[in-house]
Amino acid sequence: MNRLILLTLLVLSTASCTVYKDYPIEIYTPGEIAYPANAENVAIVYRNFKYSSDSLVHYYKDDFRLKKARQDPKNLDSILVNLCMSELAENLKEKNAFKEIRIFPELFEPHSGQKLPALNMEMVQQLATKTNTDLVISLETYSSFYSEYSSTAEVPTKSNEVITAAVWAVYSPFEQRLIERKTMIDTIFWNGYDAQGNYQRNAKLPPRITALKIASQMVGENYSKRFFASWENVNRMYSVPPLPDFAMADEYVQKGEWDNAIMLWKRYADDSNGKMAINARYNLALAYEMKDDFDTAEKWLNAAQQIATDYNSREELKMIFEYRVLLAKRKKDIMRLNQ
Repeated sequence: MNRLILLTLLVLSTASCTVYKDYPIEIYTPGEIAYPANAENVAIVYRNFKYSSDSLVHYYKDDFRLKKARQDPKNLDSILVNLCMSELAENLKEKNAFKEIRIFPELFEPHSGQKLPALNMEMVQQLATKTNTDLVISLETYSSFYSEYSSTAEVPTKSNEVITAAVWAVYSPFEQRLIERKTMIDTIFWNGYDAQGNYQRNAKLPPRITALKIASQMVGENYSKRFFASWENVNRMYSVPPLPDFAMADEYVQKGEWDNAIMLWKRYADDSNGKMAINARYNLALAYEMKDDFDTAEKWLNAAQQIATDYNSREELKMIFEYRVLLAKRKKDIMRLNQ
């Protein structure tokens, strides 16, 4: 029996033992909002709009039963909106994103409806003139809802959560354009466990009003991240089939010795290695991304897709397509940063 036949039998008999591992990396991403470079003075305004169906600000859920809160401050909605806007302003100030940031929570009278159209440019220009600013950030609408749950057999601790929904818009008055309009929906959850999944016996859940305030601040903080570049921790995936060369390559990956890993993976990248070549080519794409050679990474990913298509390997094709999206986004982000 020749070596190629022996290798093929080994691969077929042990393919189900392939291990997929995460490789953590830190990537630098540009801000998502392309506002004018000469924008220095910013107004943060609140549209004071509520959808007609948004009428539960003074209600909450207790184990899926809707209840009315008895001791809410009458201006609870205003309190939460101000916290949201203040947190946005504070984060933008910390990053020195603008020269001056001013908050205007009461320029608009309360109003409601079924639809929330964007501000027309004439009104935006009037706002800019009135507030002496050259960029308008508008919290178009904001709502939040609190729920609390008793312990169960599956979750042996009490828990609570706040669901938030906000629509933001950024207007450039002198360019007379809407830069972006973004809907952000989030859920903030508390229970008796820490981030590592360890139960904390003395953990205390925030009461309803406190939880609503914390959630509102997080909404402002999260939207501020769209204005400036930041570091983000993400994972990339690679495979370790049950072969000595792949095990050795895995050790090189852990050390960051990508050239050595590439040398081993290339041994299995040829068509003659069958489905094993999918793993090798996919891993090679990752290696070249880590070397900041995105063109070569894309070539190896295309090669992996070609052989995965030949074998109709659906799971591998799904994995390749997902990686293609991530790789294209990172390549685009780096191009923006280098402009």
